[in-house]
Amino acid sequence: MPVLRNLLKTLTPPARERPGEWVQHPDYFVGKEALARDDAAAARDAFLPQALAQTDEVLTRALAGTTELLRVTLEELGAAGEARALRPAVAWRVAQRLDADGEADARAFYEVATRADGLVGLKARIRALELDPEPNVRALSVAADLTAREPELHKRVTALLRRFAAEEPRSIELPPHDTRLEFEIRPTLDDELPAPASVPSPRIVPIRVVEMDETGLRVSSANGVNPLPFDRVLGIALGMVPSGDGRRTVLTDLVLSWPQGENGATVLRASLGELGLGQLYPGVPPKEAYWRLVREIAQRSGARWLPGAGEGVTLPRYASAEEMTRSIYGSD
Repeated sequence: MPVLRNLLKTLTPPARERPGEWVQHPDYFVGKEALARDDAAAARDAFLPQALAQTDEVLTRALAGTTELLRVTLEELGAAGEARALRPAVAWRVAQRLDADGEADARAFYEVATRADGLVGLKARIRALELDPEPNVRALSVAADLTAREPELHKRVTALLRRFAAEEPRSIELPPHDTRLEFEIRPTLDDELPAPASVPSPRIVPIRVVEMDETGLRVSSANGVNPLPFDRVLGIALGMVPSGDGRRTVLTDLVLSWPQGENGATVLRASLGELGLGQLYPGVPPKEAYWRLVREIAQRSGARWLPGAGEGVTLPRYASAEEMTRSIYGSD
């Protein structure tokens, strides 16, 4: 009997029966009488099948009142009023009310609401991440993918990525006398790039993209295959240059370090055919696949678009790869 009495307690809403507020469900009294007779089976039949419906009804009425009424109702519902016990649609409404009044536990209800279908579930996911003091970067990357077709939500996720993925600014540099892709972590520069005339020549490393997952790329150079986490890409530059067959090709640069001292920028450069678009996006037209890849790298890394590249919209034209390098990075 203690279990059933505790269940009765968790399903007992605030005892208020004034006009405009809710009243006890009839099965509550049936169950209470059954408990008084020590009839466990009858009490179980009265309480358990109606538990979820009663909770929904109680909270729906509480939501029509003040936030204080909702708070009291959740407390008196006990375990039945916890976020994990609610249906996603109800959890969403509770979360919005608590969030609007600055209640700290709104995030728990948003997390339950992420199981809702469609836009509601997506909105709940984003708001839960915004309320998390230390959101997981991988979870943010997944959210960025899911919101690709929802500009306003995507903008909010991108802001979170820029804030938390760049919490510890780092860059990757290749040791000056070692041609292997051996990554060395060092601080980045917060200032804008210096004028081209004062910048040492960049180090351009040709690469081929082997694969991509949620954490980053795997790239191949002349001396092996190495991982390239998204958060280590600091800048992106794009350019269209003549190719050997008289046509034009696209060059994509991923900047791993800005110029510092006597060292120029370190840049990984891939031609269009070295991006593995057919493998990364099978069945997608090449142009669409290209912009999808570039935007995904930009969104997940929070990298800076270098002059001439307009947020993945334009492709600057250069007379040669060397002119592209001089124009973007400068040289002595």
